[in-house]
Amino acid sequence: MSQQPVQIIIIDDDPEMETRPLFIKLIGKYGNKNVIWKENPKDGIKFVKKHLNRRTIIILDYHFGTKRENGLSLFKELTKQSSLLYIILNTAKVLDEIPNTELKIFINDHLMALVDKTDGYPKTLEQVDKAINYLDNRVDCVLEEWIIRHEKFTKETPYLQDERGKSYSLKDILSEIRKDTPFGRSMSSNIIRTAITMLQRDIEKKDNKK
Repeated sequence: MSQQPVQIIIIDDDPEMETRPLFIKLIGKYGNKNVIWKENPKDGIKFVKKHLNRRTIIILDYHFGTKRENGLSLFKELTKQSSLLYIILNTAKVLDEIPNTELKIFINDHLMALVDKTDGYPKTLEQVDKAINYLDNRVDCVLEEWIIRHEKFTKETPYLQDERGKSYSLKDILSEIRKDTPFGRSMSSNIIRTAITMLQRDIEKKDNKK
């Protein structure tokens, strides 16, 4: 059984987005249920908040027709929700026209890609493919695949408790990692450390056999 499909959320105020080649190609490749377009930025933020438990790629427009919202303000709001969101900034602006102060924030807060719309939709599709390859190897995604292979009882049965005595099932742990909570970050680090320890032991065993 495979992982849950990636959801691709487009936040762009282009009223004709559903007729654009990018949208049509994404639907054709990933399916109607997994490609979501939100014309209103606030609706896009709300949708992301409600679906943080899924692997998510966001294609974010840079320029909106309001003074309150632009790609940077929305990027900040999205990264507040989780640092694990894969955000691709789509812009018709020339790179030189984006203020250096904004570019620094995008870089420092791990914007995954910046795509010039004038280069055409294939460039964005290429970045989406790269994002999916990246997500397939991330800790939360590997954990998701492992959980899916277990029975429902195991997934939802309390698996461990935190320092305050709160119980977490395997599904809860995955959700906490995806939401990038302190507990989720701690679990992610523990999983990586455990994997490294096991790998080191395996190397030592092989060295001892030589």
